[in-house]
Amino acid sequence: MRRGFAQFGLVLPALLLAGLALTLTGCGKVEPPAPHLVLEARGDQCVEPTDVIRRDHMKILMHERDEAKIYGRRNPDHSFVGCVDCHVSPTASRDDPATHFCMACHQFNAVRMDCFQCHTDQPSDAAPPKRSAGLEESIERHLALQADGIETVQEISTP
Repeated sequence: MRRGFAQFGLVLPALLLAGLALTLTGCGKVEPPAPHLVLEARGDQCVEPTDVIRRDHMKILMHERDEAKIYGRRNPDHSFVGCVDCHVSPTASRDDPATHFCMACHQFNAVRMDCFQCHTDQPSDAAPPKRSAGLEESIERHLALQADGIETVQEISTP
């Protein structure tokens, strides 16, 4: 009886390994984003080295978001609008990742992206900014208070 279990103990791992090999055989090659999307940048050079941007662009964007929302400080070198203006074609569509620089890389890396729920996915020369009159007034009031030397941290509401 013991001998039967020993043989079964060797057969089971062999069957599992064979099943895994057959499963992986059906997997296709993963294609990186199309080269024309990566080479689409309109500037002379990115604000950071390519390896830094690939590794840390989300940390940079989150830091810039916090600086802008909490302290009202904006860094044009690391702005979200600047990235989109430089890297996204005016004819790109976020609904078709094969044409959109950001969406192509995020799809390739299986990363969910929700930036464009609030931000435009088109360069500023292709899509005019969407601002309401109430938002304009809030921004003007905030800038006037800052000019008077009053530090304000307030949420700007949009109607």
